[in-house]
Amino acid sequence: MEIIEEAKSKINLSLNLTGKKENNFHQLLSFICFSNFSDQLILTKSDFFDYETHSPFQKIPRKDDLVLKTIDIIKKYLKLTDLPPFKLVLKKNIPLGSGLGGGSADSAALIRLLNNFLDLKLSTQDMINLGSEIGSDIPACIISKPLIAHGRGEKIIELNYKNTYDLLIIYPQINISTKEIFDSINARDFSDKNFIEIKDWIESNSDINSDDFYKKFSNDLQNIAVKKYPVISDILDNLNKKNAIFSAMTGSGSACFGIFNQKEIDLAANYFEKNFSDWIIKKTKLNDF
Repeated sequence: MEIIEEAKSKINLSLNLTGKKENNFHQLLSFICFSNFSDQLILTKSDFFDYETHSPFQKIPRKDDLVLKTIDIIKKYLKLTDLPPFKLVLKKNIPLGSGLGGGSADSAALIRLLNNFLDLKLSTQDMINLGSEIGSDIPACIISKPLIAHGRGEKIIELNYKNTYDLLIIYPQINISTKEIFDSINARDFSDKNFIEIKDWIESNSDINSDDFYKKFSNDLQNIAVKKYPVISDILDNLNKKNAIFSAMTGSGSACFGIFNQKEIDLAANYFEKNFSDWIIKKTKLNDF
């Protein structure tokens, strides 16, 4: 028996702060989609628990490993000292500290996977509630389809938004701490947003397939990250020079993305691969489900 679960990378098409805080968390509103650039979790039956990570990146310290934390939370939720034995392999492709939500995606994929393997019969909302105990991005990653996240990110509104795009992800091998960026925020610089108005606008204008649609969106963390890491501005400038329809930093960075027409994306990918060979450059699809 083998169960495979994809952990798709998170792409913030917008991320706006509301100027409010609750329980020391900044309140935000984000339009999120998901790409095929993914990690993969593979579960097989075993006589004992075993966990392996296959990754080109530095090993995640046990205390920071969201996969192990998720297992502990599920055991607590089920009031069990241990789970039935299984072997779990994490194939790690999404870089840490990139703003692509790789750790959160892994945790969400594991919740879905164990719900299947253990026949827990958790509803989507049950899984969202469980994920919110672990991290703010995990509820969105449980869904892994277009949505608006608000509150500290744990409140979810799914969108009727079916547009698929060619996407180029550029990660300059800079691991940015989310805490570092959020600690630099002056909440007074931002204003409240109405998530219902944003939802209605996205759904009523989703037939616009040009930069006119994207002019509505921005990432309030981008300017903060650029001041600390100017290379982010260089990436965005180069994406725009290579005819991206829209480009932005995702999350708290440092990964950036460009949405392209199909005929332009190969030229852009070739340019970055030729000139920035030390970076991670991924051509993928957005909303390909």
